Amino acid sequence: MDIRDILQKQADFDSAHGWDTTIIPEKERLHALERELVGLMGEVGEVANLVKKARLVAERIKPVSDAYLDIVPSVNEELIDVLIYLLRMFQITGADIDAEYLRKLDFNKDRFKKYENTPS
Repeated sequence: MDIRDILQKQADFDSAHGWDTTIIPEKERLHALERELVGLMGEVGEVANLVKKARLVAERIKPVSDAYLDIVPSVNEELIDVLIYLLRMFQITGADIDAEYLRKLDFNKDRFKKYENTPS
């Protein structure tokens, strides 16, 4: 499955539940984007909280690797929630994710060229 398939699956799910982000009138898109952004930040906060708690456990109770392994399933679940909000925001803005990603990747290649690993 590629990113376009994932976008479509999310759009279909949203539409079936009355949350269709592909048909929001232009005058309401800023409000919709803000609403999704608040949800996104909540999910990012949940990931941060999981990592913070694992770090506290790792400092006091368990080895770091065990604390990390304990949170991976929950972190992955929250990261998928982050992805869902991002997909919904891309639906609102109408962005072509493939094109935007490639444009940004090219920009970053130039921007971070000085940090590339070079063979010795």
